Amino acid sequence: DAWLKIVAYGFENVDDEEPVSEVEFYLVNGMNVVEDWQKWDLSALGKVAKIAFNITASEDQCGSYGLNCPAYFAYDDVAVRFEK
Repeated sequence: DAWLKIVAYGFENVDDEEPVSEVEFYLVNGMNVVEDWQKWDLSALGKVAKIAFNITASEDQCGSYGLNCPAYFAYDDVAVRFEK
């Protein structure tokens, strides 16, 4: 039942502190573990000015000092669409 996921938060304005949308991507979900590059379509965030990321995990992945697994990820080939 263990899981580790990245949550992407979309913000309407660069200075906003509260997100208007969010989407999740599981790196670990039970026995399913992402081992290769994966596409993650963030278009469900809608029209946003800023995106922030957070990594969360199930309780069994956390110890006295926080996560027992790496809390980082890499991303590449980011495509951004701007309105004309």
